[in-house]
Amino acid sequence: MAKDSKSAKAAREAAAQARAEANAAERSRERKVRLIGGIVVVLVMGSLLAIPLMSGKNKSTGTNSSAALPKGVTSETFGVKVGPAWTAANADKIPMLQIWEDFQCPACGAMEKASGATILQLADEGKVRLEWRPTLFLDEKLSADNTANGNPQSSLRATNAFGCAVDQGFAEKFHAALFAAQPSEGKGYSTADFIAVAQAAGMTDPALTKFKECEAAKSYNGWANNSYAAFQKDGISSTPDGILNGTELPSQTLFTPDAITKAIADATKQ
Repeated sequence: MAKDSKSAKAAREAAAQARAEANAAERSRERKVRLIGGIVVVLVMGSLLAIPLMSGKNKSTGTNSSAALPKGVTSETFGVKVGPAWTAANADKIPMLQIWEDFQCPACGAMEKASGATILQLADEGKVRLEWRPTLFLDEKLSADNTANGNPQSSLRATNAFGCAVDQGFAEKFHAALFAAQPSEGKGYSTADFIAVAQAAGMTDPALTKFKECEAAKSYNGWANNSYAAFQKDGISSTPDGILNGTELPSQTLFTPDAITKAIADATKQ
């Protein structure tokens, strides 16, 4: 019992630390970003942060039906499915958790740090059908800074690299390593970053060579744009955004390991 209590306390402390880091990142961004027209810079939900979208600029441009898709991804959602629950005999009885995220989003990085491992463990144990759904909205917000730093369209390029990692069977490890290597906002990811992340995820030849070729060819830019179009069409207001069995989760639940575990367990009972 004492051990369980310490684990719960550690999880709460980790979540609190992640929320504090997200708050600090947002305060820094507020000092640097000028409010323009319909841009809302910060959305506060309780004590947790999510990054809001640009008003009036996130109109869907439609999808490219001929765009290549990473292994296991379908045009139904353009999401990356994680864990054995998707192919279980009783898959329709297992809760589905979809997470919208932008690889440049500081709040998404904070959520990954706070509860990413817990969510992934639940998926690996077959307790939830996890689907990562990438979006690119920060490419527009950070265009000037990213370009000045030589790393334009960082969200698009990061999502393309993620798709290349999915093909090589490194979806989970690359996803975690990419967020762990998240650059300061506005700096953007470089090609060297993607290769370093792949290596940090444990990728070696021949998979690493295939990954580099895929990344350089921009093989999944079309998929990344299609996923972004779906994000816009669904009218998601901020990231990270978690949707459990069709119902949007409060940010506090998404950022707290115990809370997300309970939410998934409760959804299973239903």
